[in-house]
Amino acid sequence: MIAKGCLLGGLVVLFCTEISSQDCSKFQERLQEANKGNLNLLRSKMRPMVYLQCVEDGTAFSPREDMLRRINMPLEGNAKVVIQEILQQAALIFSQNYTDSAWDETSMEVFQRRLDEQIKDLKTCLSLERQDGIISPRQQHFQLTRPVKTHFQRIRAFLRREQFSRCGWERVQMEVHHCFVLINQLIQMIQP
Repeated sequence: MIAKGCLLGGLVVLFCTEISSQDCSKFQERLQEANKGNLNLLRSKMRPMVYLQCVEDGTAFSPREDMLRRINMPLEGNAKVVIQEILQQAALIFSQNYTDSAWDETSMEVFQRRLDEQIKDLKTCLSLERQDGIISPRQQHFQLTRPVKTHFQRIRAFLRREQFSRCGWERVQMEVHHCFVLINQLIQMIQP
């Protein structure tokens, strides 16, 4: 009886792993489509005239550092880790006080839901890859994510300095847009 229970449990685990790996096989396409949606939504909420006024007013934060250059590891096998960190940091930014931004509540909910789904998908696939030894160990994880975290810490600090103003949000949206363009480049590094 115990043997049947163990066999049944093993089959369930095997079945769930197979479903998850099938989900991950189409991951690159889903990620690309979701990122395209994120970019389109960000573009639709950015107001060029307001953005230009904010730049003219001197409302800016320090120049964007090249996050990829600061990651001292090959990205080919680790692109998913960096993408996940960018998405998590963007989700954190957009969970802050966005009342002075051009976002209506429905658009913000769609955007945040999309980010959450992408993060969940990445977490599932990364977990499977860790089990299989495909991606870097946890100690390397920190080296991959630290430049991203540092960059987004500066963005959050800027937004607080600007007291979550409309100009502050316009600049932040533009910077997050640049990060999503970077995600497109990283997606190309993911092996199908």
